[in-house]
Amino acid sequence: MLEDVLGDAFFTYNSRVFLQLVGLFMGCKPSPICAIIRIYFFERRSIYVDVSHISKPYGRYIDDAYTIASCEEEAHTFFDSISNQDPDGLLEWEIDFPSPSSDFTQFLGTSIRVENNGELSFKYYRKSQKKDITLHAKSHHPLRTKLEVARNFYKTAEKSSSSSELKEESKRLVDHLLQCNGYEDPRSFIDTHITTPKMENISREESVCLKIPYVSEYVSYEILRY
Repeated sequence: MLEDVLGDAFFTYNSRVFLQLVGLFMGCKPSPICAIIRIYFFERRSIYVDVSHISKPYGRYIDDAYTIASCEEEAHTFFDSISNQDPDGLLEWEIDFPSPSSDFTQFLGTSIRVENNGELSFKYYRKSQKKDITLHAKSHHPLRTKLEVARNFYKTAEKSSSSSELKEESKRLVDHLLQCNGYEDPRSFIDTHITTPKMENISREESVCLKIPYVSEYVSYEILRY
């Protein structure tokens, strides 16, 4: 089946049918894992055998990779050695090297900087390509859902920050995101709503399952309080 997918990768665009000549098209389930395996073969034939690169720390998460380099040219040389193994010449790396060195560099959902003393500073990061869209304050979702979405953003911002100063900077990114979605004062929105008390542990013998449809936020809150 995989051979059929790789050999006959057809897709439609503007009501026309196309055949993918190299690789697989986006949206095809095997595409991510096939891309990972393909890049791994390039890595095996380059940085894992080249004595000038083999001692450098290197890691990759799907299509995001990192290493340590003293200058941008050295970083390009390192990743070009992987790209040069592609017989189709289609593999290209976008190098994000901090310039000046005091700047942060982005990796996945964080911005990272190595301080002069060797310590690592990091903070929350959202890609510029991402639109400022999340669950809107005026949506018809239950209030509990909106609260959990907002809380999770702030939890992620805190966990992705290495100091109290950077935590506050990360939280301001979340402030901006939520304000763009109708939350005038996001932090007050979370603080002013009472968290529903957790149910005490009850043994199976004493409990009965009862499924009640959603009526309103008030009704749900009163049921859980009971």
